[in-house]
Amino acid sequence: MEYFLQQKLLEDKKFKKYFEENTNYVKYLNRDPEYYKEFMHEMKKVYQERPTDKLNDAINTINVVSSIIDTLK
Repeated sequence: MEYFLQQKLLEDKKFKKYFEENTNYVKYLNRDPEYYKEFMHEMKKVYQERPTDKLNDAINTINVVSSIIDTLK
């Protein structure tokens, strides 16, 4: 595996954890460093770090606050 990939994977705790849990990515990243994009996409999907996930979380928070305010009225 290329050095820059190793550094990127070890820098972030979430990347490292996901990488350790899914060791099949070692094979793919050793063969083709471009597979890093796919790895990132899968990791973000699992940990819900995509922009759509963040937007849904914000909407849910707003709904909870709104329901609390309605209850207090």
